[in-house]
Amino acid sequence: MSRKAIIGAVIFSVVLFRCASQDPYRMSMFEGRHALDEGEYRQAQQAFLKAAQASPDARSYAYAATASYKAGDLAAAQRSIEEAAKLDGKSYSYLRIVGYKALILLGQGKEGEGLDALAAYLAAYENAYPVGTIGDVKRMSRTRHVNLPLLERLLDEQISTYENELEQFWGSGTGWYGQRIGNTGGVGTTN
Repeated sequence: MSRKAIIGAVIFSVVLFRCASQDPYRMSMFEGRHALDEGEYRQAQQAFLKAAQASPDARSYAYAATASYKAGDLAAAQRSIEEAAKLDGKSYSYLRIVGYKALILLGQGKEGEGLDALAAYLAAYENAYPVGTIGDVKRMSRTRHVNLPLLERLLDEQISTYENELEQFWGSGTGWYGQRIGNTGGVGTTN
């Protein structure tokens, strides 16, 4: 290993250690999202619950519910989604909460409650960030014939797109939300 690589690794380790020691919530959320993206659902679940212990909020519990659901632990997913709902005031995490509430209830065989939650998701999503695949979700809700694996894939795609667009807007003022409010040149620009 070259000297530059060793120095780079040491610097990265120091920065990572400082971030973890200064903000365990952010570090746990970062670790959880990475594990979730890698399909390591139990590891993600534990990281999100650690974040919730450090700083209880709707987002950490909503992500814990997501990881628990994907790990097949519907009881833990239900507990986490209930905690997220208690802490949420229709924030950034609201779509994830109502979407995963629907998936969890449907996964538990509670069709009526699950379809009601799916209707709440549809109403919230249409107001927040409408995309073309919402029609497939509407059709499942309307016909009351849910293909759960397809619904999970569609909700994951829709929720991730929504969250990514919000993060882009918050970071640069661009993207779908930037265009909606007429700020296409970055935060603070006037075009």
